Amino acid sequence: MEQNISKTHLSFTESGYLNVTDKTEHKLSSLILGLPVTNVLGTLNRAIREVVYDSRKVTQDSLFVAIPGGNWDGSMFINDAIDRGASAFITQIPLDELDRLDLGSRDVTALCVEDSRKALSIVSSNFYQCPSERLALTGITGTNGKTTTSYILEALFRANGTRTGVIGTINYHYDDKKFPAPVTTPESLDLNRMLDEMTAENITNCFLEVSSHALYQSRVHDMCFKVALFTNLSRDHLDFHGDMEHYKNTKKKLFLENRVQHRIFNIDDPVGQEFAGEFQTDSFTTGIDGKADFKAENITLTQSGCAFTLNTPFGVGEVRSNLLGRHNIYNLLSAIAAAMVQGISLEQVQQVVRDIQPIPGRFESIENNQGFSVLVDYAHTDDALSNAISAAKAFTGGKLIVVFGCGGDRDKGKRKAMGQAVLSAADFTFITSDNPRSEDPECIMEDILQGVPESAQEGDDYVAIVNREQAIEQAIQYAKESDLVLIAGKGHEDYQILKTGTIHFDDREVARSALRKRSQ
Repeated sequence: MEQNISKTHLSFTESGYLNVTDKTEHKLSSLILGLPVTNVLGTLNRAIREVVYDSRKVTQDSLFVAIPGGNWDGSMFINDAIDRGASAFITQIPLDELDRLDLGSRDVTALCVEDSRKALSIVSSNFYQCPSERLALTGITGTNGKTTTSYILEALFRANGTRTGVIGTINYHYDDKKFPAPVTTPESLDLNRMLDEMTAENITNCFLEVSSHALYQSRVHDMCFKVALFTNLSRDHLDFHGDMEHYKNTKKKLFLENRVQHRIFNIDDPVGQEFAGEFQTDSFTTGIDGKADFKAENITLTQSGCAFTLNTPFGVGEVRSNLLGRHNIYNLLSAIAAAMVQGISLEQVQQVVRDIQPIPGRFESIENNQGFSVLVDYAHTDDALSNAISAAKAFTGGKLIVVFGCGGDRDKGKRKAMGQAVLSAADFTFITSDNPRSEDPECIMEDILQGVPESAQEGDDYVAIVNREQAIEQAIQYAKESDLVLIAGKGHEDYQILKTGTIHFDDREVARSALRKRSQ
């Protein structure tokens, strides 16, 4: 990679994205190495100081990549980018259809590609000197368990003295630096910036949650993964994907469109089993029920955690963890497999897993001295709710009380399934708002109520309370000794998105306040 100025210095902003503060020059010809280009107008012997995909951030000698979006097509802003100083741009629009820009009379290079999102990923990697090749990157995809698996992996490697980073739903962090996460998986340009900064700080392992949106939008296209793992697939994001087949095939892109050294699949999940059959080279399997490379046997689930016999290609041993529920055994298996294929020993696994700290908003206990339990969990699909309820029932002496809602402007079809999953298993349910966004929360709750079993009676088995704070307070007032209140859906989130805007809202804070009120 040709460079004319000293190393780039990067800094995170409050939004979680990065600003380039001391620019590095690259030749345009070197930035497009590996990029299929269908047409070029202008010279490739041009110095580029910055790559951007937002025309408002263009500065002198930028390369502007016009990507299609949900609301706007970046090609609409090519002229604005040129006016702001862009010396080159990439677009999917055929160049002969850009007569309005009068490119022949302007000192700018135009490149046409078939897929500008893939182009952005390739150019970003080249601009930051292929950072995914300079550390051990683990990509985690699946409907549920991505965050927990990434945090278990972080604990396993940190205990081994490894400097690690995590990019995912809760936040982006490495060492003692922590930044907000606007999205689970950043855009490819921002992701490559982060990985580059991590390598500059001597981070050697990064654990990345890879969302289906990110895979569909090629945010990790052609990246290098030391390990790529699949947790499970259940109904979610169908407002975006349309159907489960498209959702499944989008998840598969992690293994199809990247350079992956080791693949790990949970084969107790039907889709995981399908993937394992398709990608057999350099692959490992995990499971409880099936014949897997990393298998949990002789399982014991208690109110303080879990224990099982771990069978692996590297040895057999007993494992104990304070993580709760069968679903967390699957998360443990995924993380253990990813760690052990990278050299973490069985003895290290046993020692670290025994003392692993709770993951924020994932079955997080809200301490109190009132004789019952309160847990906050991120479960927001019918499958995740079923897992959480099953895990909670294993150590609930009294009633299991569940507070949950469904997000607005998202897959409406899962609302009935979520209602059915909760009301068929909980002893009492408080149906409430989640993040209603632009929708009427009462209409969302009506959709949930379509899943109420015929045997369930309002007042005896459930109530519907639109205000989430009131629902949590009433659930805690309702609880008696030995009961358990499970507050599901938002987990670590500290906000609620309403039609009128976003407000501060943290289930954990609300629960603690309700407990204080009850004790007065």
